[in-house]
Amino acid sequence: MRKYETIFIIDSLLKSEEIDNIINKYERFLSANGGQIETIERWGKKRLAYEIKKRQYGYYVAIHFDGPPTMIKALEREYRLNESLLRFKTLAMPKRAAQAVVTKAPINAQKAQAPVEDKATANEPATAPAVEEDTASEQQIESEAVEATAEKEVEEATPEAAADQESVDKNE
Repeated sequence: MRKYETIFIIDSLLKSEEIDNIINKYERFLSANGGQIETIERWGKKRLAYEIKKRQYGYYVAIHFDGPPTMIKALEREYRLNESLLRFKTLAMPKRAAQAVVTKAPINAQKAQAPVEDKATANEPATAPAVEEDTASEQQIESEAVEATAEKEVEEATPEAAADQESVDKNE
């Protein structure tokens, strides 16, 4: 089974119960068709970059799941049949991205479950070192991905292309 991420935008004019029903519908669909849901992220109501179906706002939802490749076609068919969805996108996640989501998800869950001790600590801003660690790890993942891509391109280069590149480098 592969790891996937699907993001869809629900019409924001719907009632909250209807939005919950739509999300639950796709959650049940994924489970019934051999998928295993890792996380469901409700990003909430956001302004769209441009109007879609005469709507300026949409309710964003992201679902990370494992599933067979054959299920994706059926999932996207279900998306197209639902008129309440403005847009959708399903992506197969690379291994590094999937690992980042898995390691990041428990951190978010811990933050959400952490009790607030008193009003004074609740109003304090988040500590800077925690933010720097997250940024540093994201930058490391991005730099590793760029290095891996560069190495792959070098490996895939034909001998003729490598010789041409060397001659260009010598001329400069």
